[in-house]
Amino acid sequence: MKLTVLGNNGPYPKPGGACSGYLFETDDKKILIDCGNGVLSRLLKICSISDIDIIILTHLHSDHISDIMVMKYAIGVNKMKGKCNVTIPLYTPTDDYEMVKRLNYNNSFNIIPIEEDTIINLDDIEITFRRMKHPIKTFAVKIRKGKKTFVYSSDTSYNKSLIDFSKNADLLLCESGLLEEDREDNAPHLSAKQAGEIGKKAGVKRLILTHFWPEYNLERVKIEASQSFDSILEISQEMKTYYI
Repeated sequence: MKLTVLGNNGPYPKPGGACSGYLFETDDKKILIDCGNGVLSRLLKICSISDIDIIILTHLHSDHISDIMVMKYAIGVNKMKGKCNVTIPLYTPTDDYEMVKRLNYNNSFNIIPIEEDTIINLDDIEITFRRMKHPIKTFAVKIRKGKKTFVYSSDTSYNKSLIDFSKNADLLLCESGLLEEDREDNAPHLSAKQAGEIGKKAGVKRLILTHFWPEYNLERVKIEASQSFDSILEISQEMKTYYI
């Protein structure tokens, strides 16, 4: 299993950067998790859209879905031209009905609601979800294949549920949108320190941080997280592939 970071900024990209988007791959399956601005062009450097088996949107904030709004045309227009004939399963929270309607064009996607009890079985891959603490409905994602487990936090404030959901994961991809000095009590994102604490309490083998404020010095982010997490810790790099 491997994970390629297509974009790691939020809520907007740095110059030349991209917002949230991650390509999870096994030998024969490709899963796109989130599709923020700048993600589609990077995805197309790796594979074609028709190679994607399913898409998961963890929540409907623009830095996680912007490029779905253009991907739908890449699929839908080429359908009209007879150049492709795919309808990709797209799993997403559906509480914002008007937003969900805007995600589709010419049957580009088969939209399937995510709830906390949703389970996706894709051959020998199992995907499950856990509701996070964020201003809109947001889900963390867990992918299991064989003895390996990958967890992606999505956007969230500190919560015990993420610790439980991530227990003993081989890799936790965790947002760290803030430095502790900038975090307010009601902040909807984790600080790097909190991300490290979650990784430690969950006993994850490897912690990769993501969803960075574009102006941050990422070395400071890593140093802050390392104060609470003493196993393998990395700052995600765009267009880098991580093996699980």
